[in-house]
Amino acid sequence: MKRNIIRLLVPALMCTMMLTACSGDENVHTDPNVVSQLGGNGTSADPVATGDAVTIFDYDMTQFVTLGDYLNMDVVYSETEITDDIVDYAYTNFISDYAEAVDPSYYVTDREVRDGDIVSLDFCGKKDGVAFDGGTATGYILDIGSGTFIPGFEDGLIGVMPGEEIDLDLTFPENYGSEELAGQAVVFTCTVQGIITIDSILATANDNLEPGQDPVNSEEDLRDLCRTELIKQAADYARSDLQNQLLTVLPDIVTESQTIPQELKDAYDKLTLQSVTNMASYYGVDPETLVSYYGMTLDDYIVMYSYPQLLSDAAIYCIAVENNILPTEEEFVQLLEDYKNETGISDDQLFSELTEEQYRVYFLEEKVMDFLMDKYTK
Repeated sequence: MKRNIIRLLVPALMCTMMLTACSGDENVHTDPNVVSQLGGNGTSADPVATGDAVTIFDYDMTQFVTLGDYLNMDVVYSETEITDDIVDYAYTNFISDYAEAVDPSYYVTDREVRDGDIVSLDFCGKKDGVAFDGGTATGYILDIGSGTFIPGFEDGLIGVMPGEEIDLDLTFPENYGSEELAGQAVVFTCTVQGIITIDSILATANDNLEPGQDPVNSEEDLRDLCRTELIKQAADYARSDLQNQLLTVLPDIVTESQTIPQELKDAYDKLTLQSVTNMASYYGVDPETLVSYYGMTLDDYIVMYSYPQLLSDAAIYCIAVENNILPTEEEFVQLLEDYKNETGISDDQLFSELTEEQYRVYFLEEKVMDFLMDKYTK
């Protein structure tokens, strides 16, 4: 079990993330992780369809484009300030996430459930003796008094001993979202597996500390840990947002000073077509249908994304040359090995997704983005 059990939902961060997600990622087809995710039904990108091995590495891009002022682009780096209000909002979710990870051996089972307890609960809801959809769960983590369930449910568990099975005769509110259940009488058969105390959550937190992290000895320590996680997430998100901004504006600071070879332009057209084809397959439609949702034809889509992507990658190449950060062959081999280890991909699968040269472009982008983000966050 790792520390990624924490899934904090902070409104200030989530709102911005949703806006960013809606904007799309023009660089999707050079990211091997995305190519893999969008391959659809276990298929992978055809190297021929993705432009074979023709990439910016086949040319000296400094001869074809001129860079503008890439250290003063119109981007903003801004971290969300983690206030006490944000910590307070997130702390309940933080505790619940750790509660889900508590081993049952830590459960308290020798006293009755009290208001404010966190419990692990099995339940089955029935209407007219028949279980209804969404009304059954095992090991559900419930904070008694949170108002998560319909009126009477949580109150009905107060005073129950773990292991005791009880029936709760309840009625769904008239304005409940499901017409089938609104205003209906139901019976929930419930068994509390155990009570999850703050001590058991502290023990779980300590079982999952990262190397060098101080032990968590009190609920105040746990709140501080929550704040630390939020600060880290805010910083990670701010860097991710900055990277998206940089990728968006990079094409605008590049000028084609000499005609870029048509072979390279064609390769980027094929990459863009393959990208939208993979995305369409993922959503179960053809590419023409997918782009029509945005009021475009397939040709419109390729024109909109292919050439700007080429300019962006050309800028990345030239920035790397100008700052002497092009990966060496040894660095590339190591990056490829690290990628295989992180993703668990086999040698056979590796180049069925992307060609070697396309991996080079992807790793180069990562390196240049790190370089630029360090400049813009100082």
